[in-house]
Amino acid sequence: MKKFFPVIFIAGVFVSMLISQMLINGQELSASRLDKNRERYSIYENQYANLKAKTTHGKDVILKNVKNPIVIVNFWASWCRPCISEFKSLNRLIETYGDKVFVLGINNDTEEATRAIKKVEKEYKLKFESIKDTEGKYASLFNVTKVPSTIVFHDGKVLTSSEKEFDFMSDDFQNLIKKQFN
Repeated sequence: MKKFFPVIFIAGVFVSMLISQMLINGQELSASRLDKNRERYSIYENQYANLKAKTTHGKDVILKNVKNPIVIVNFWASWCRPCISEFKSLNRLIETYGDKVFVLGINNDTEEATRAIKKVEKEYKLKFESIKDTEGKYASLFNVTKVPSTIVFHDGKVLTSSEKEFDFMSDDFQNLIKKQFN
């Protein structure tokens, strides 16, 4: 036992140092997170002001000209189960708020995108139109790296964003939206 003591002691010190490094370096300061959000939101707002596209239904969309106070840009793909799951609450949001909300889907399918979009629109009775992003142009402009991703704007300014499945009918989101109309 005595001859293993130095090895055990050194291993213990090494593990302690490793854990302390992970704890120290793994913590991100809240100020740093705020700066990253500001930077990201600035990118979103810039792209909002410049986005011009044609939906798969042939409608020209210029986001800065949209009159609806709430604009939701939703990045999705037909193969993405969380994307498909959030469509039910997104449709309900549109039904609830009508012309106060405008939704633009940005589809990231790379093969037969038009067919995939039309199939999903029909199957899930989508109440919004989408544009194709087969080359990843819009995802790149908005610096979006995963789907689903959602960016919610009020009068061109970012209210919130999400890089995971989003419940558009959650109490928190409903409260956020309702504050914009008061």
